[in-house]
Amino acid sequence: MEPKIPLFGLDLQSELSIAQFVIPAGAGATYAVTASGIATITFNAAHGLTLTPAAGVPANYFISFGGSTSGLTGTGILVGNVFRILSIPSTTTITIYSTITAATVTSLTGIPVFLPPFAGSAANQGVGGPTQTVASVTTTYPPAQVGQCEFNCVLGANCVVQYNSDGTFIPLDASTGPTPAVAPVFRTLIAASGSGQIEASGASTGIFASGTTATSRISVHN
Repeated sequence: MEPKIPLFGLDLQSELSIAQFVIPAGAGATYAVTASGIATITFNAAHGLTLTPAAGVPANYFISFGGSTSGLTGTGILVGNVFRILSIPSTTTITIYSTITAATVTSLTGIPVFLPPFAGSAANQGVGGPTQTVASVTTTYPPAQVGQCEFNCVLGANCVVQYNSDGTFIPLDASTGPTPAVAPVFRTLIAASGSGQIEASGASTGIFASGTTATSRISVHN
């Protein structure tokens, strides 16, 4: 067996694959929020999101929204903002924190977002991790690790790499205050079906689901 050059940090993280794409809310989709600001978004079909994925697949800690909404009340907008997923109660529902008190979301789309270095962390980063109830047992998962790394990506038609150009991006939850009325500006760095090597920060860069059925692959090496 040939000796390997010793590497540090996340250099040896296994390659990850992403098969998710934009989730249409569809007819019958709903948005309902409690007095404490926990909003449940119900899609009209299975969304494919999970906090406990198979090996080699990143978990769903964050989601953005596209499409359009109507009838918004309260503070903020959904489209364009990026939210921390608090829980995934069922195959068709997710919860987020929001100060939007009501919305019609039948034309909304859900956009899974993956932030470097695409991993969970046992460290608390200012907010408790998401929760999920499985077989009547509620488990708290650690928050996503958000930091800087270098990664290779070979994108399918289902993902793009985007960066925040106006410096306003932050994943939204109860710790970040009211839902912003203006979404951060994201621009495409690597288009769907493209490839590249990126020095990226989770505070400014992410992989956003896009397009249709395909598989994208990422490998953190620094």
